[in-house]
Amino acid sequence: MKPTNTDVTPSPTADAALAHPREARCQCRSDHRSLVLLAADLADAYPELTAFGVEDGWRVYPRLGALRVELGSGRRFSGASDLVGYLRGVLDEHRLEGLRAAWIARNLGVEDQLDRLLHAGPLLAMAPADSSPLLGILRERRLETWYQPIVSAVDGSLWGYECLMRGRDADGALVFPDKLIAWSRQEDLTFLLDRVCRETHLRNAAAHLAAGDAQILINFMPTAIYDPQFCLATTVAAARAGGLDPGRIVFEVVETEHVADLGHLKRILDYYRRSGFRAALDDLGSGYSGLAMLGDLDPDLIKIDRHLIARAVGSPIYRSICASLAQLGRDHGKLVLAEGIETIEERDILGGMGVDLFQGYLFGRPAPAPAAPLRP
Repeated sequence: MKPTNTDVTPSPTADAALAHPREARCQCRSDHRSLVLLAADLADAYPELTAFGVEDGWRVYPRLGALRVELGSGRRFSGASDLVGYLRGVLDEHRLEGLRAAWIARNLGVEDQLDRLLHAGPLLAMAPADSSPLLGILRERRLETWYQPIVSAVDGSLWGYECLMRGRDADGALVFPDKLIAWSRQEDLTFLLDRVCRETHLRNAAAHLAAGDAQILINFMPTAIYDPQFCLATTVAAARAGGLDPGRIVFEVVETEHVADLGHLKRILDYYRRSGFRAALDDLGSGYSGLAMLGDLDPDLIKIDRHLIARAVGSPIYRSICASLAQLGRDHGKLVLAEGIETIEERDILGGMGVDLFQGYLFGRPAPAPAAPLRP
């Protein structure tokens, strides 16, 4: 059965972005990224590609075996799909499969972004011959909000809900976030998925959670936001249109391990806060970057990583780590949420450390409509 919370009407600006996703992508980025093509023996194995690149104004880096391609509005190729379409008529399939590619920031030199080149993947993975169903899911409004309750660690009462994205394929089968995100990266549409998801969550929250004071957590991927004032304007407008108090909404940074520009992320959070929202960091303790970000970004809410919590059950060392994180939050006036709580033992261990909030299957699984939390 199709959940009723998908019957929401995107704003005209969202409709325009879905009608012309490539143009919207370039507007959102202000053309802030370039594509670097890499290959072993580039000059010898791909002479025609190198010659075309020089003719078209691409930057050539012989020592790195790399070509820097500018894509986007006003360029010969609007995106990776256009580029691959051209290359299919120039290169044989074997050599096309040998090309790797990586997105880099346009305002920095290649030499300053070598770490991104080290993580380059197959060019064809960015623009396969058969496109994914993602754009159809977005255009046909088959993106849904599923709600998972968050409860007070003191008495188990409802504190709020995390809004989680789900999709439906053309046959109505559920599509989970990992698949949606993989498709968005494949199609270079992460910015559009992230934006439509944020706006959809806010509209659905306005329909289901306007009454009462339940807090609303919404994830966002900072790497999908290029200019906060431009890219987040529709998000702020969606919250206002739904009559939601911004103070009830917490925007949660996910995939912190992919954040290379901490200053950019801070500008995003500052924009949210100036608009009256709050900010959270996900998976605290999952790596050094998360701990460093806690000091640099000063979030309102921090989430202790579920993998740490699972290990804390059988390990005194991991229990000490979790207890230290909980104490750190208390010392600095931050709400601390223990996520992924699945057992009563985990609840009791983390509750004894003084965390403020619990989230996990023990209190409720994600569902297409907000439900009262379980009371184990």
